[in-house]
Amino acid sequence: MTNDNQSRRGFIKEAGLATGAALGTSIFVPESAAAQRPGVNAPATGGMTAMSKGARLRAAIASGEPLVLPVVESILLTRLAEMEGFKGGFLGGSGIAARNALPNTGIQTVQEVIDYEVEIMSNTDLPFVVDGENGGGSPIVTYRTTQQLERGGAACIMIEDTSGPESEYAGKGAALAPISVMVGRIKAALDARTDQTMMIMARIHRPAKGYSEQETMDLAGQLRDAGCDAFYLTGFGLDQQQKAKAVLKKPLMVGSGGPAAEWHSKGVDMAYYRIDSIGVGAMYLALKELKATGKFTEAAKMNLPRDIASRAVRQQDWLARAKKYGVVE
Repeated sequence: MTNDNQSRRGFIKEAGLATGAALGTSIFVPESAAAQRPGVNAPATGGMTAMSKGARLRAAIASGEPLVLPVVESILLTRLAEMEGFKGGFLGGSGIAARNALPNTGIQTVQEVIDYEVEIMSNTDLPFVVDGENGGGSPIVTYRTTQQLERGGAACIMIEDTSGPESEYAGKGAALAPISVMVGRIKAALDARTDQTMMIMARIHRPAKGYSEQETMDLAGQLRDAGCDAFYLTGFGLDQQQKAKAVLKKPLMVGSGGPAAEWHSKGVDMAYYRIDSIGVGAMYLALKELKATGKFTEAAKMNLPRDIASRAVRQQDWLARAKKYGVVE
């Protein structure tokens, strides 16, 4: 058996998949209790209702297929991702920054990020990798951040090595969390979780901020030894990702806009794709057309089809409830 196969088998075992479900089964949205009541159409589930979100994310990674994670910034976009059969999604602080028209430089508080992410996660069974920012700074605050995001439904919580806006605004040589602090954050997150299938990911900004590859790997090695489940090594090229995978033997994530085959062939397990800002761009084009012509005929062609919109808001389910409770005849 190859080292990759051994690692994969161990990862599946770690997920605690004592449900009898095959890895090839879809991890599409499980039925909620409400959806099983008479008069309400239930979504397809693929028989995965017994598995936690963390276990389903681990299973998707361990399947050996590239895991594509669309960045979803709203409940509606999450529903569309569900409908298209994605096996997971990514939620970041960039979403709440965009909602508040702020730059994504850590200006919002970690509590604002938590509340925003929980609002979306609580409306879906799609497994999410969620941004825990820098955990709140101190490892003791990271402990509480993890508790809140786990209760909110996270499948994987990403904790960063930044120190705050100072790290975001500064370029090469930016001050980042000392190694001891970052190790403390990851240990706190691991201790705080109650569901061992939920993953803790470390995002290491050091390569993007001009720190050496060796220092990056020294930190990653300490975090791996502390029990960290996955890594996002910001600033590493794909060849460096491949080297890191051989050393860390843990799942890796990158941000991508290219074919999944490119990063997956280098040992990267998952990638997030920033589709979340496209909608704002379309609305901006509509504004420009409206200002110039008094109408927005061309931009309107990008509207969500009515049948898709109806499915996304679960119109028929709500109509069934309205009839059941005498709201309509």
